[in-house]
Amino acid sequence: MLRIHLFGNPQIFYGDTLLTLPTPNKVLALWAYLLLKRQQPLLRDHLAYLLWPDVTEAEARANLRRHLHLLRKQLPAPAKDTPWILTTHQTIQWNPAATYWLDVAVLEEFDPAEAEETIWTDLSQTYRGDLLAGFYDDWMLAERDRLQQRYLQLLTQRIAAQKQRGNWPGAIDAARRLLAADTLREEPYRELMEMYYRAGDRAAALGEFEKCRTMLHVELQAEPMPETLALRQAILNGEKLPPVTAVLPMAAVLPPKPAPTLDRPQPAVSLPAITRRRINRKWLGIAGLLLLVLLAAGLWLARSPRPSLAPNQQMLTLSGPAVTQDTWIDKDNPDLLYDPQDSERTPKAAYAQVHLSYFGYPFDRVLIRFDLAQLPPNAIIHQAVFHQHLDVFINEDLPEPLPATVSAFRLLRPWQADTATFNTPWSQPGLAANVDYDAQPLGSHSFHGETWVSLDITNLVQQWVIHPDQNFGLMLMITQAPQGAHYWVDTSDYPLTDRRPHLDITYTP
Repeated sequence: MLRIHLFGNPQIFYGDTLLTLPTPNKVLALWAYLLLKRQQPLLRDHLAYLLWPDVTEAEARANLRRHLHLLRKQLPAPAKDTPWILTTHQTIQWNPAATYWLDVAVLEEFDPAEAEETIWTDLSQTYRGDLLAGFYDDWMLAERDRLQQRYLQLLTQRIAAQKQRGNWPGAIDAARRLLAADTLREEPYRELMEMYYRAGDRAAALGEFEKCRTMLHVELQAEPMPETLALRQAILNGEKLPPVTAVLPMAAVLPPKPAPTLDRPQPAVSLPAITRRRINRKWLGIAGLLLLVLLAAGLWLARSPRPSLAPNQQMLTLSGPAVTQDTWIDKDNPDLLYDPQDSERTPKAAYAQVHLSYFGYPFDRVLIRFDLAQLPPNAIIHQAVFHQHLDVFINEDLPEPLPATVSAFRLLRPWQADTATFNTPWSQPGLAANVDYDAQPLGSHSFHGETWVSLDITNLVQQWVIHPDQNFGLMLMITQAPQGAHYWVDTSDYPLTDRRPHLDITYTP
């Protein structure tokens, strides 16, 4: 059997034999992406753009053909009538019927409700580190983020379950694994303080507090949270802690969908969109300049998990250009609908990534609105959560990302993505508070590096459902940051669908 390890430093075994990794690196990247997206055929155009975004369409497709040939040559001979890779003229897919083991699949398909102790142990041994350690393609970082958050969620659930059972050693072990996977998080230290104290080891509990305080001071120049300080004081006073609360159901992580047939591929990205985004990236100046780096793991938020639904509830996710209008307006070009450096004059509403920056004041804005027409009439909204991905911006003037706070505001004036600028249609340039937008933010998120911003806007969506003529959407801007803070904002046109802004709505029909 072919055993594939993508966590940590990638390794491949065929039986007991360690194989050489496919070369060059783009061959390994192609294979890894096919494995991660194994449940569906992928358009060749999408793969070509993803792996070679800064060359022409023809060059990218030629590179894809050549690297696919190299990959097939370097893999061991497949079983008879079961090739490793399935191809058509338009698509490529890792064969879901092939005999192989993949560590990523173990994590993705893990069900904590059915797992026995030995399976938990197997999972912890399977996750050997970040996905594809040492590789930094932008799509890899997004997948690394997604899988790490899945692992952290499972460990968090494990801690809660072991605490509920009074199994302090088991909970401590899970908390240690959580801390090892995300060394800059304060919560695991607090969990360890609580569990050591509940287990009767007051000295160990206070020792964890000192480790936490040292980490925060050295790594983040920060002080412990009030909750951590309050727990330390309770331990010093010998107070009895409240009973452990019941375990909340873990957010559902759906198993991969059955793979569709190759003769009817599900289009990932259309050719016109790929062409548009290729121009986009040229305008953005990414080629040779943008090196995406994950910094301060644990300070960013991954996409919020889907909540567990009651039997009569349903979930609707709105994402993509069909249901989303978004655009970018900036002070540098207050009346232009395109960037003057873009010879193709691609509309700002079609950029795959746009800017948010701060130069003593919010320099630019992102506008976004979701079409709620897919909701059934008279739907009762229980929860609505808006998710937006921000990416690191780095260049010769900004060698590393700066901390920032981004805020979302309710818009009070109608606008259109293909006509809105910094000056239009607002009552004053850049929008006037309490006239063009509500000055009270819907929520704010402080971060330092790549992040997901997730904001509960349930009340607002409920109002929009009742009064659809008032659905003018949201405005995003950086409201606090050092001079020169700068981030990319992924838009509804971003080529990787799992990084587009989206609105998760839980409702009863």
